[in-house]
Amino acid sequence: MKEIEQYVDEITKELPDEEKEELREEMVGHLEEHLKELLIQGYSEEEAVRLVIDSFGDEVKLNQEFKRSFFPTYKLVRFAWSVVWTVAGLGLLSYFAMEYYHPEFDNGFPLDSLWMGMFYIGSLAGAGELMHHLLQEEIKWKWILNPWVFFMVPSLMISGLQTSMLFTQPEQYQDGLWLDLYAVAIGAMVYVSARQLFNGLFLGGHKAKRNVVK
Repeated sequence: MKEIEQYVDEITKELPDEEKEELREEMVGHLEEHLKELLIQGYSEEEAVRLVIDSFGDEVKLNQEFKRSFFPTYKLVRFAWSVVWTVAGLGLLSYFAMEYYHPEFDNGFPLDSLWMGMFYIGSLAGAGELMHHLLQEEIKWKWILNPWVFFMVPSLMISGLQTSMLFTQPEQYQDGLWLDLYAVAIGAMVYVSARQLFNGLFLGGHKAKRNVVK
């Protein structure tokens, strides 16, 4: 059936070629067997197709799950991608801030500072990702595991507490150095944005349209 084949094509989209063909044949065969059973029970063809597809699940979510299973390094690559973007984002922010406040200085970004930033951000983000992974099976309120909530709320709390230093030690946070107090929050925002961008690029960000009766 054309509708079933289109549905399976959406599920197996962008999977490795060898596994894709094998998985596609298996799924089409299974769905068509289910379809025949429903037709024998007296359902119309349109109703049977809709029931078969609905019983199997959302094609976009299934495609995402298969991508994760077929690409075991997915989370590791996403982590590295996000850390690199975070280091780059904070580095550029620091550079432009110093250029604005102190254009007379050489405001380059030393290589040792780059590696230190990689290590520091990688350690913090790695600990956060590990905790996020461990809590996935334990925590009841899944909304807490939303990346924007999980990573941003603690970072905003830290930066909020550090804001008091602007009033208690104002002399230490002049000429753009006040940005240091918000580095954790800014870094977390860049990290989560890069993380979500990777998800969108890798897993696909659009909802497939079904050509069946809704």
